[in-house]
Parts: sequence; C-alpha cells; structure tokens
Amino acid sequence: MEAQENNNQMESGFRIANLILLESTFKRVPNVTFNNEGVKQNINVDVNVNVKDKVVFVTEKIDYTQSFNDVEEVSCTIVMAGVFEKVGDTKLEDLEQFGHINGAAIIFPYIREHLSNLSSKAGLGLIILPPVNFTKRKDKV
Repeated sequence: MEAQENNNQMESGFRIANLILLESTFKRVPNVTFNNEGVKQNINVDVNVNVKDKVVFVTEKIDYTQSFNDVEEVSCTIVMAGVFEKVGDTKLEDLEQFGHINGAAIIFPYIREHLSNLSSKAGLGLIILPPVNFTKRKDKV
C-alpha cells in the first residue's frame, strides 16, 4: 500500500501526452568538406509555447547549417511539437515558463537524435547538436 502511495506522489507534475514530428528537411551538396578549420556550423533554436487550461503545447524548431568558404554544404530544419498535461497537485503556476524551459528540454533530445540519424543516412557521419541550456535562453518567459 505504501509503494502505491509513493507512485501517486511521483505522478504529480507533467505527463507527455504526445510528441510529434511536424517538419523535417535535409539537404547536402555532393562534396561536403570535413575536418577543416574553416567549416562553420550555425544552430538556431526557436521555442513557441501555447497554454490552454492545464495543457501546454510546445513547438520547437531547429535550423542547422554547415558551410565552408561561405558555401552552405548542409542544411536541416526539424520541427517537433510536444503536448504536456499538468497532473496531480503540482504547485507550478507559470505553465508557459514550464513549456519554454522543461518542455523544450524534454523535446530537444528527440530532435538531436533525428538529426544524427539523418546525417548518418546522408553519409556525413553523426552530426550531434550540442546541449542547450533552456533556463538561460533569452526567448524564455
């Protein structure tokens, strides 16, 4: 009986109701430059949050480019959406802040994995996005 009570206490917080890949585009040139100090990677992360009742909708978009000598050799856009439901008696009042920080942080590894798979299938080896600290992002609420 005590274990069941502990499980109920662990359920307070948020539950991922759904995680959806909304968009995935990937392009590369035939001859991509590898292992050169002049290769530049650009990563842009955009997070949008909508709240309705106790449901938080988070859309996260990653734009990735790799260029050499001002020529874009690899580009990728990935958009994923997460639906999070508030459960239990969570004291968190700012659901939008949850979406910008925790929701975005939960979705990000799925985007990283998707880009790694795409780059591997494209013969580029693994492109692994660096971690993002969503608590320090300027676009958070």
